Amino acid sequence: MPRDCANAMKTSLLLALMLTVSMPLLVAQPTAALGVSESRKLAAALAAEMSAQKSGQMLPVFARFEDGTDVQTMLEAVTKSVSTGFIIRHVFSLIPVVSLWATSEAIREMANFLNVRALGLDQKRYALELEAPSVNVHVSSSANYQGPEDILNANDLWSEGYNGSGIKVAVIDTGVESTHIDFQHCLVGFRDFINGQNDMDPSNGIIAYDDNGHGTAVAWLIAGSGEASSGEFKGIAPGASLLIEKALESDGTGDDSVIAQAIEYAVAHGAAIISLSLGGSWQDSLIEEPSVLALRSAVAAGVVAVVAAGNDGPAPLSVDSPGITEEVITVGASVGNQTVVAFSSRGPVDRTLSEPVGLSAKPDIVAPGYLIVSGRALSASVAEFPYYNYSQYGMNYAVWSGTSASTPQIAGLVALLMDKHVGLTPIEAKAFLMAGATDIGEDPMAQGYGLANVSKSSELYQTLSGIISILTPNKYPTLPGGDHAYIVGEERDEQIVSVISTTSQGQLTIVATGNASTFVNRTVDSLTVSSGYSHFGINLNIPEGLPLSAVGHYSGNLSLISVNTTIASMKLDMWITTYGGRMLVDMVHQSPADVDSPADFRYFTQYLREKGIEISEFGSAASGRLIDSSALSGAESFMIMDTEIDYASEEINSLHAFVDSGGTLLILSEFYNTTTDTASFAFDSYNEILAPYGIQCEPMGIGIGPDNTGAVYGVDHGGAVNSSQIIDGVENLYILFGSTFAVEPSVSGAQGLFWVDAERNHAIVATATHGRGRVIAISDGSTLYDNVLYEAIREGADNLRLIENIATAVVPQLPRIFDVVFHYHRIGEMANVTTYVFDEDLASVSITITRPDGTNVTPSVAESLGYRFDTSFALTSGGFYGIVVVATDMSGNSRTYQFMELIPVDVVEDLFIQAVIYVLLGIVLVGLAYVGVLKLGLGRRVGNKPEKGWEVPMEGGESPPSIQ
Repeated sequence: MPRDCANAMKTSLLLALMLTVSMPLLVAQPTAALGVSESRKLAAALAAEMSAQKSGQMLPVFARFEDGTDVQTMLEAVTKSVSTGFIIRHVFSLIPVVSLWATSEAIREMANFLNVRALGLDQKRYALELEAPSVNVHVSSSANYQGPEDILNANDLWSEGYNGSGIKVAVIDTGVESTHIDFQHCLVGFRDFINGQNDMDPSNGIIAYDDNGHGTAVAWLIAGSGEASSGEFKGIAPGASLLIEKALESDGTGDDSVIAQAIEYAVAHGAAIISLSLGGSWQDSLIEEPSVLALRSAVAAGVVAVVAAGNDGPAPLSVDSPGITEEVITVGASVGNQTVVAFSSRGPVDRTLSEPVGLSAKPDIVAPGYLIVSGRALSASVAEFPYYNYSQYGMNYAVWSGTSASTPQIAGLVALLMDKHVGLTPIEAKAFLMAGATDIGEDPMAQGYGLANVSKSSELYQTLSGIISILTPNKYPTLPGGDHAYIVGEERDEQIVSVISTTSQGQLTIVATGNASTFVNRTVDSLTVSSGYSHFGINLNIPEGLPLSAVGHYSGNLSLISVNTTIASMKLDMWITTYGGRMLVDMVHQSPADVDSPADFRYFTQYLREKGIEISEFGSAASGRLIDSSALSGAESFMIMDTEIDYASEEINSLHAFVDSGGTLLILSEFYNTTTDTASFAFDSYNEILAPYGIQCEPMGIGIGPDNTGAVYGVDHGGAVNSSQIIDGVENLYILFGSTFAVEPSVSGAQGLFWVDAERNHAIVATATHGRGRVIAISDGSTLYDNVLYEAIREGADNLRLIENIATAVVPQLPRIFDVVFHYHRIGEMANVTTYVFDEDLASVSITITRPDGTNVTPSVAESLGYRFDTSFALTSGGFYGIVVVATDMSGNSRTYQFMELIPVDVVEDLFIQAVIYVLLGIVLVGLAYVGVLKLGLGRRVGNKPEKGWEVPMEGGESPPSIQ
């Protein structure tokens, strides 16, 4: 390294350390910070809000007391510890909590009171209707509609004479429209926590209201009588009684503590079941929210709680609170009896502070939640609750979607089971509903145990006399990593296995069998299982050093054994795969206001994962990063979609070079509005990118059906299909607001594959080969979206097959370089370079090192395991080293991976810098000690920084529905 560079590094280091020394002095003067004892009691969110509040401004908070603290003690504690600046909202009897409005000054006073265990911010919760669905399907005839009572087999119990009669269900939501004809005989009370318009006297009929519409739709799915449809549509438990509790405002929002009040009220007024189609974001904390505490207490009191998972899928780790509560039945949404809908929130629940620490399985079960018919309130928004078959039923029914629609169905199933099996407990209801569910082939973190089947659950309850133990998840490995792992080595975080048991089983041995058990570690070998919930941990560990022959499918079981009897078991099912390459998705050229990420097309992601292909996001609209050869060198394929920002000429040239060198470019264009003559994407840029390949976007809009739906094209609709691997098994495609391509056959390698018209003038799918690479173009960007795939399935189109074929087509024919690792210890010793290369006909791998002085070294390379390649060389000096790996196959195709590695300065300089560091660290310690004396002496409070928020990782994992 040049001497001036080394001096610059020293100078930068000295400046950085000097700034570090000065920082304690800069922050030593807080004027309203929290004391140490206070800060320990405050939730991070509350501390952050307090720091942003003006003096005297009140915040919604809750004070948590020690378990067993009575109402009077809590009331006195608040009133005696705080002189002013607070308003008590509610003193709970079900849980040791007081909710109140309080200023930051009052909160600090409460935090100093010994009886107060913790203080938290009262979070907002939301009715979980689905925002403006991406696809609005016009349902004009009930002949096309299969109700959830059929899908969940509720009508089997109806035929036996059980309809939920005598079972009281509390619905905590936005209220209910009591004048709706389908509610004339089921309402037994209305408690209004928002506006105080209560009616708990059913003798003359209950008067209730719903100023949103969400609560009416939820309540109807439990106990709607169906009178408005002459019995054609009805709730799951039409004989059940409904206690309606309005805890959400007209906009569908409500405070968590008010929801907890409603839970407390439901328990006190004899509800057997509580249905909650609401939720909100959650961050793990030792300070639990009031609704979570209240639900746990409700279940302990014998009440079954059913809660929506949320509509934040398909990303993992997206279950809402209070659906994260272990003891409740958390419900996801399915598309009929086929699959889990994309928006349904996925697990696991990641706990790093609260018990049980680790990844816990949620949701527990799914029910239909996509385009569900339900009762409609006059106050409901037409956009969110469009009329169902208005010409026949007027304004009485709506079609809507969301886990909010799935949740009351499960609550209704519980009512049926309680009607039939008198004395059914919450743990029995949950365990047998899960055990009787139908596996629909999804990841357990998406479907739980599967689609509810109340007939099977009832049968199991009778057969087993109410005694059962189950493990959840019931299959491993799961999301967020999924059931595919790379052979190069992978170790995952601990997965908590929950044992849900209706009876005590005593000490059980944990036994793993099958070849998959080799890769699954257990935290314990035995477990004492009591009635309720017990836990142990497992994790997947694919060790480094597996030979290539280890690629393949692995299966087995993990069981709880008592002597020679299996009490409960879970399936082990996984694949070890090679590395199939990396696909980058261009996020840089998307508008920040309309971002579409890989989270929106989980099925495509899973198909890629099964091929060993990683999918990653390239940049963001805010990053301003340019596409260049350096960015593209780490990927085998590049995807462009939903592009609103034009590409620079340099970027287009880089993409062309990428294809010529063997890369695959996947382009999905968007809608062209022929009425306004405008495109919803960077039309000109797309055509510049596609120009060398004989494919051009046409100003022609397609996929425009009635009521904002799409349309089907293909051989059954006047179109044509050319033979190709990409179109194998694809005869018809569902298009939602797309466009078309013109394909110039005179350009070598250009080919249209799927045509709108029999004359083959306008293509939907086209491909081209160029240089050593290829281009795949689809004229509808929504083709990959999970929600559109569901509509395609409903319409009998082959979109799912198309994306599976595309996932196969993007597997590179070139060698794939997974990684290059540079190991070194010190100058003067040997350094090692390790690379992992995968190819079916690999011929050679070379590694060239360029030293700082410009000389090249090409040492010999040793192969091991069938994919690992190692070399070593003498590290003679510090500076920049260039590493170039070239992998070549038998056909002469090659893949090059290159990067630079900076080796630190020589030993003398290292020692100098280390000495400087030690001296400055000593100064830092002295400075901190001085600040500490100032703080203690002056009585100033130590500042408390809020905890950092967590981000949901984007990983693959779910299994797409099988293609028949």
